[in-house]
Amino acid sequence: MLRQRGLQTERLAMGPLRSPQQDDEVDSAQWVIEPFWRKLNSFFLFPLQRKPLLYALVLSLCAYMLMWGLLIGLVVAVGLLLAISRHAFKIAAYGSHGVLDSNDYDDYPCDADLKVLPWKFFGVLLVHGFLIGMLARVSPGLAALGDLLSSFLIPATLMVLITSGSLRAAINPFLLLGTMGAIGLPYGLLCLFLFLLMQGVPMAFALLVTVVPQALLAPLLAFVVIYFNGVIAAMIGYVMYQNHAALGITPDKAPQAEAGAPVVDPQTALAQRRDAQVAQLVQSGDMNAALAEAREWQRSEPDSLADQRRYHRVLKLSDKGDELARHAQSYVALLLRKQRSADALEVWGSCYKRDKGFRLNEASHALALAQTAWKRMQLPHTLALLHGFEKSYAGSDLVPQALELTVRVLKQGANKPDQAVRVFMRMKIRYPEHACTQEAAWILRDELPGAAQAPAAPAA
Repeated sequence: MLRQRGLQTERLAMGPLRSPQQDDEVDSAQWVIEPFWRKLNSFFLFPLQRKPLLYALVLSLCAYMLMWGLLIGLVVAVGLLLAISRHAFKIAAYGSHGVLDSNDYDDYPCDADLKVLPWKFFGVLLVHGFLIGMLARVSPGLAALGDLLSSFLIPATLMVLITSGSLRAAINPFLLLGTMGAIGLPYGLLCLFLFLLMQGVPMAFALLVTVVPQALLAPLLAFVVIYFNGVIAAMIGYVMYQNHAALGITPDKAPQAEAGAPVVDPQTALAQRRDAQVAQLVQSGDMNAALAEAREWQRSEPDSLADQRRYHRVLKLSDKGDELARHAQSYVALLLRKQRSADALEVWGSCYKRDKGFRLNEASHALALAQTAWKRMQLPHTLALLHGFEKSYAGSDLVPQALELTVRVLKQGANKPDQAVRVFMRMKIRYPEHACTQEAAWILRDELPGAAQAPAAPAA
């Protein structure tokens, strides 16, 4: 769940993206991706690639300012930690989509805004610290157990943050357990490797302190931190890519063949040529030609996600908001038919961001996206999709389900039981015997006298 940032990033998005062969999740799930323990050398070499290495050198030089006084040093330290964290999240996010070479970053821009993820991860650490502190008041042994459990959850927490972008999701134990279960037993091996990597940082510090002149100590120590963070991020990203189908990630790049050449078929090559052609037109400033080319291809291939995705992204760069909204209706329908609800939610979000009044034509589409947003703990999007559902889709058989979901989100997600009760009262008047009304009553059993004794309806 990563968003595009600005025209510069958007136009680079027109590079090689997903192939038509990748549009079916079953196909990508059948890719043969080497387990991460066979790729350890590539993780250690990743920070030495040109772009990560230059980034590390620049930040390391900035570490000289740590010695410019207490106040300046504190500001620089916070800035360095933030920059290192953002870079690590970027590496892991790209890796989770199969983009393992930093030279390809311009052709495969991330779809989510990574800038806030370090702050959300800091929030997760605060929650963990608070819980460990409470355990420490009971028993030192429980505190040690809590600290061990927190360390064991950190990789899964990072994965959930990258895929959802939600702090609420990152502290949801069910989502964390689901992530660990999706990876299986190798998750324990991943934790072991990450623990060993974390031990490498203090060991390197101890060595450098004894052999390096004091004037070079700060930048070298900063470089060590950046290097090991890059290795850890590359490893986590690759594990997510290896388990992309189970984690609900749509990969951007197929794995490499044994000989080193990408696994590409004629349809993939055609999609990449079209992407490159449109990207060249966009970068040269000829938006009309880019729109014309992308429009013609999507018209001739209405069931091709690659062609529809390309046209959608070109429209996002243009000022044609009406055409963007019109195309989004059919594009969302296609994505839902292909069981790409997360991608459909992103398409809706790009239109909603431009026009808060944007509504999907089909009630089933709006409800499906609301359910997806709720599963991903994206509460603002969930409530926006459900807002005015009764009026927008009056007469639809899905209205009771939408109202029940609204009650659930307001009560369990937004912690607004008063508003949830008001929605329930409308349900009780309009659909007194509906199963969704009974389920809503069970959700509000603490707010409705006697509801706790009523039989619960099956979960929607």
